[in-house]
Order: sequence, then C-alpha cells, then structure tokens
Amino acid sequence: MAETYSLSFHTIGEHNYAGAELETGYTLQKSITIVSIPICILGLFGNAIIFCLLCCSVRKTNFTVYFLNLVLADFVVLIYYVIVFVFFLKAVPISLYTLHLMDLAHAFGFNAKTYVLTAIAAERYVMIFFPAWYRLRRPAHFSEIVSVIFWGLSGLLAITLHYTCNLEIDTSLQEANQHCEPTKMARVIINLLIFLPIMVFSTYLIFTRMLPASQEAPLRRLDITIVATVLLFLLFAASVRIIEIIARWVPKIHIPILFLSLHFLDAIDSSGNPYVYLIVGYSKTKLDCRNSFETLLERALLDDGTTQE
Repeated sequence: MAETYSLSFHTIGEHNYAGAELETGYTLQKSITIVSIPICILGLFGNAIIFCLLCCSVRKTNFTVYFLNLVLADFVVLIYYVIVFVFFLKAVPISLYTLHLMDLAHAFGFNAKTYVLTAIAAERYVMIFFPAWYRLRRPAHFSEIVSVIFWGLSGLLAITLHYTCNLEIDTSLQEANQHCEPTKMARVIINLLIFLPIMVFSTYLIFTRMLPASQEAPLRRLDITIVATVLLFLLFAASVRIIEIIARWVPKIHIPILFLSLHFLDAIDSSGNPYVYLIVGYSKTKLDCRNSFETLLERALLDDGTTQE
C-alpha cells in the first residue's frame, strides 16, 4: 500500500510485538484477522467465477469490459490481503523489499479499481442523460482503451510512490526523500479530488433517476448494480484512504487496531462485489434452480435499457 506504515505494523519486525499477544488489543487484531481470511477466500472464489463467466459465457458489452477489469483489480487486492493476514496470524517477519512489492501490488489494484469504477459510473451517466450523443459520438472500443489507460495510470502512480517513498519507510536510512510528500499529494489529488467526485456525482444522478418520484423510464438492473457497487466502495474501501490522509495530520489516530479494521472493510468491499452482481440479478425473480450464475450475471450487467451493446 502506498501508505506502507499503515498496515506494515505487523509485518516488519516480529520483535516489536513479541510480547503483545497477552494484550487485549492484539487479541482483537487476531480476531479480526481470523474473520478476514475466509471472507477474502470467498471473495477470491466469487471473483474467479465472475471472471470466467465474463470471459467465456456472458455477451460482451461496453460495461462488461469495465466489470471484467474491476474483477481483476479486486482479485489483486484480495491476494494481497490473504498474504498479509496470514503473515499476521503466523507472526512471520518479512523483508522490507518483499513488503515494498506487496504494497506496490495493493496500490496497483486499488487505484485501478477506483478508476474503473469511476469510468463505469461516468459512462452510465452519459448514456442515460445524453443518449443521442452517446450513441453517435462514443468511439469504438472505448471501454478497452479507457481500461488500458487507467491500468497504466494506476501502475505509474503506484511505482512512482513506491520508489519516491522507500527512503521514508526504511528506518535504516537517515536521509529523507524529498519527493515522497509531493508524490503522496499527487495521489490524493488524483484519487480523492478528481476521480472520487466524478464517481459520486455520476452515481448520485443515476440514483435520483431510479427514485419513483422522478422515474421517467423502467428501472434497470445495471443502474442498481452500479449504485450498489459504488456505495459498497464508498462505505468500506474509500474510508481507508480518507483516514490515512487524516492520520498524517493527526498522528494520534494512527493506531494498529484502527487501520487493521479499516483494511478489513477494504477486503469486504473487494470480496462483496461478485455477490452484489448475483443478488441484483436475482431481484424480482422466483427462487428457481434453473437460474444459473450466468443468467443472474447477465441480468445484473446487461439490463441497460438498450438493444445494442
């Protein structure tokens, strides 16, 4: 993770917590970790199913391309958390270099998830409120192009932050890296001041259109899927980044149990998305064994009110 110190308290130097097992705080941390691991495994299983269905069975549309990339991003984040939580339970000390690589992978997946989710909400907003312009002006393969650009941006930001902040993290080095703070500020501006407002604004307008009092068209399951996924992200994942930023100015709140709890919520977000799709696809249908996962996923992601892709 970009803010490595926020989660590395239990991975760097086992000696720091050699006698902490008797403390209540450590017991609570261990309990959270024990609960987190099966949730992450269920999330990996769910994302693997969705990935296979999107690649092999479900008809390709503009939005399924985005959701496929969202699944990949969630998968990266969950693999990171499984490794970190297992290391915490086993009290396995790892090298600083390995920790850097793990944090780099998490930042890569989390940033990509933020950007792709923003693209999903923004494109659906344009599709709903400017349908003529959307049909006539949308470039071919736009979803693929945007996804590649966002993965590239995510990787560039993660790698830049990784290299500019290594000196700050490595306590064996006395010299502070003067480029670390500007890089972190750039991440805040890009993620929380550019992408997050676009995501919230687009989702809010999609939601207002869904309300009965303002409904001008039949309710579409794709809209429910987008709103539910964004709300899950805002309630569980975005809180981690916001608290990390606050902690830079209020060091007193930078305590292990708080950040472990927040990362637990982040793991819930990545684990919960596949099940959100299936639940939305199941809405307003009878309990029927014939409704396969493929059918439920198609209902959740393809019901956009058009006959086109």
